[in-house]
Amino acid sequence: MFAEQQSGLLRMKHKSHWLSYIFAFLPAVFIAGVLGSVIQTQFNILSISSIGPSITHSQRLDATWHDLLNFAPLLMIVVAAAFIIALPVAHIIVRLQRRQFIAWCAVAGAIGLWVAFLVADHFAPMPTLIAATRTNVGTFFMILSGFIGGAVYAWLSRYFRQQLVKRIRAKHHANNASAANESMPTQTNTTSTPE
Repeated sequence: MFAEQQSGLLRMKHKSHWLSYIFAFLPAVFIAGVLGSVIQTQFNILSISSIGPSITHSQRLDATWHDLLNFAPLLMIVVAAAFIIALPVAHIIVRLQRRQFIAWCAVAGAIGLWVAFLVADHFAPMPTLIAATRTNVGTFFMILSGFIGGAVYAWLSRYFRQQLVKRIRAKHHANNASAANESMPTQTNTTSTPE
């Protein structure tokens, strides 16, 4: 009975690890996509204003919002594809090194996104699929969004894993206490009456 309980506890902990990775992956992709979209817009505005009239604050906000609605979803797909490959590599390195989980995930997110840009530019009909990556500075800031996304993934996955493990342990202790109470013999006080 005890062995079965321990085996079940280990299975639930293993499941909690995978759930924490999934729960952390989606917000990390979203944050990296939003940051990358905003960075892309600002570099586009900078290049336009350098050869034409200055851009007003309201125009800048309108352009940023437009790209968040139209460009960010496409960038999130690129980020997701990069993270699906890069983050498991970070997990493997951390298992071997057993430290610096957040740092390795952040670096993996940045490198993965950089490689994704290179691959996308190679197959894109235009010179660069993402305009901000035409310059080294723009590429650096776009990659920075992947770095931040990787760090967010690492932090959230650790947080969700801790919360899930706490719930599993609490449920396990509650089940053990319930089983112990049920296994205790009921003591009944019987009194004999003289005949």
